[in-house]
Amino acid sequence: MRGIHSILFHGEILSRIALILFYAAAGVWILLRHSPVDYPPYVMAAWGFQRGENIYQWDETDYARAAAALGFERYAPPYRYPPLTALLVLPMLTLPDRGLGLWIFLQAMGALLTAEALACLFGEPGRPQQRALIRMSVGLFPPFLVSLYAGQVNPVVVLLAVLALQTIRQGREGRGGFLLGMSLMLKPLAIGVAGLLLWEGRWRVLRGLALGIALSLGMSVLVFGVPALEFLRAPMASAGGAYPPAQNLPSMAIRWLTHHPYGFAPIDAPAAARWIGGALAGAIVLLTLAGLGRPGTPREPLEDRAAWVTAAVFLVNPGTWYHHGVMLSLALGALLRQAGQRSRIWNATLAVSAGAVALWGLAWHAFVGWTPLLDLGTLGALGLWILLAREIGRRRAP
Repeated sequence: MRGIHSILFHGEILSRIALILFYAAAGVWILLRHSPVDYPPYVMAAWGFQRGENIYQWDETDYARAAAALGFERYAPPYRYPPLTALLVLPMLTLPDRGLGLWIFLQAMGALLTAEALACLFGEPGRPQQRALIRMSVGLFPPFLVSLYAGQVNPVVVLLAVLALQTIRQGREGRGGFLLGMSLMLKPLAIGVAGLLLWEGRWRVLRGLALGIALSLGMSVLVFGVPALEFLRAPMASAGGAYPPAQNLPSMAIRWLTHHPYGFAPIDAPAAARWIGGALAGAIVLLTLAGLGRPGTPREPLEDRAAWVTAAVFLVNPGTWYHHGVMLSLALGALLRQAGQRSRIWNATLAVSAGAVALWGLAWHAFVGWTPLLDLGTLGALGLWILLAREIGRRRAP
């Protein structure tokens, strides 16, 4: 028996070492390729805020001016994030390569710590092999790698959201809400979690969330001045449309019902695409709200319900991009906790759904021209949502 426990213990250690080595190699490869195009706008925003400019009104000329001043050749504007993200990168302006190496390190650490946090959140204490499975599956989940490749802030955002759920489960509701507020003020990927807290009337958590938002805005205004508040009036992020990285139900309808350069479509009916996409998204919203039960009633486990709502937001938001799938790691962790304890069909559905999301991230360029394959990320997320719906319903059943 001692030998078995030793093997399981070393298995956990090995899973951590394997992920550290993997992300070290990935980080070096990304730096050598100089691939991140989403990080430069963060630096440009910090630079512009520092000069007292309203970067939310910048046009292409302003970004070109900032790129020339900062030495960036490849970048993907605009900056549509809260000012806290720019504040986070402000100290990196004076570093070599404008802090790109440090930024990649921070996001890699965010991915690694998210995998560890989800292994603790969903893994059972007496099942180290289960925790190792969750850790490895989350750590190798391609949306994290795509975020790292693009230079996105997503890994740190989801880490704060997971830590918030973990802290709430430990009974420290105000602190958990504060962490969630900071996550939202970097990038509102966890907006579904905030919506769930409001739906259930978890007011102590919501007070902490409001404090986190207020503090982040206060710090931003203190450093950047009044222009930092202009994000409240900034245009919303554009919807994805037919471009394949737009992985959501409204974009899937557009790919199937309008002509586009990425694949075939049976008909060209933009109006029908908008209506059908909206109807699909609306159906997910209504079914999710019905499954959550009566509003104003907190139910457990909060982390499973948060994972389900997060998957729903991924599906229905027309502005969802594939790299936002880091938030699907909550669904992955919640479902892997049940792996091996459900039917073969259930386990096969989990494997196919998670595999579809992963495969899209690794090979979507090869799918161009084949419309059904362009939606694997969306269909995989839908599979995760359905499995979680069954789990939520199973717990609500008398």
